Amino acid sequence: MTAPHSSRPRAGWMDMLRGLAVVLVAVFHIQYPLVERVPGTPDILLRFGEAMQPFRMPLLFFLSGLLLPRSLTKPAGAYVWGKVRGLVWPFVLWTLVVAVAFEALWRDDDPWWLLMDAPAMLMGWQHLWFLSVLIVCYAIAPLTRIVPAWVFPVPMAVVSSFMTSDVAWVDYGEKVLWYGAFFFAGAAVAGVMETWQRLSPVLPAVMVMFTVVWGYLAAQDAELRTTLGFATFTTSLVGVLAVTWLAPRLPRLRFLEWVGRGSIVVYLVNLTTITLAFETIDTVGITEPWSIIALLVIAGLVVPVAMVPLARTPLFVWPAPRTARRPAPRIAASTS
Repeated sequence: MTAPHSSRPRAGWMDMLRGLAVVLVAVFHIQYPLVERVPGTPDILLRFGEAMQPFRMPLLFFLSGLLLPRSLTKPAGAYVWGKVRGLVWPFVLWTLVVAVAFEALWRDDDPWWLLMDAPAMLMGWQHLWFLSVLIVCYAIAPLTRIVPAWVFPVPMAVVSSFMTSDVAWVDYGEKVLWYGAFFFAGAAVAGVMETWQRLSPVLPAVMVMFTVVWGYLAAQDAELRTTLGFATFTTSLVGVLAVTWLAPRLPRLRFLEWVGRGSIVVYLVNLTTITLAFETIDTVGITEPWSIIALLVIAGLVVPVAMVPLARTPLFVWPAPRTARRPAPRIAASTS
């Protein structure tokens, strides 16, 4: 048995992985406008983003699931209010921000059509689907007080295999089931994660090699990286588990840990600022490759990361109610 680095704080590797995953999401959002506007962009950039596609979002859901048992130790009211403050509020606020910003950018003949599309708003338009699906997962999660979390992942992944309609609600249901399977898988292994990370390296090393091969194949085949179903769930889960075994053994990257603690900021901001940059490039007529690269990197990475210190502001979390401060006890005067 080999132990992970004991000097690493227990949550440090989780924050680091969350930071890595959300940075990969931001890079993924940058790469397509970059390839479209900068001829000659190395194909390896696109391939790298596609190779990570089977693992980025599953890892984020899995890490959220790892924290579920601790969340469920709270009283029901505190649990619900916590999710309203940290998930429902930013989802509602940024749905409005994104809808208004994109309506203003696109200047459609039918203004505000997006805000009137209630199903699209509820299911999470553009990148906001992540928060929408996560809210559903946390709404279902209290059932694990009655039914063990390990019961959920396989049936959810299997059922997702049969949801192949183009109807929006069916597509959304497929996402809920497939990504929810990773969420509950995380909750299921939360209690044995430290044991898993102390496992001898033979099996995890094989899983790491499998993950590298699967990522390479996924980069070559769109169906492998985009199909949601039981087969892709199992292959992606192998990769996620391999990464969670490896993480405590990697050098500690405090920057990624810091980004991970404010990952919701990077996730919510980056696609909006990238879209603004992309529209600016078109409107102004910028064609110089390095200018385009600089604008997209600043919009997609620099600005979202620079906003991480705002993670506890009302832009990303509903303020906690202030507790009334009790007056200091009064000391009786001496009457001698």
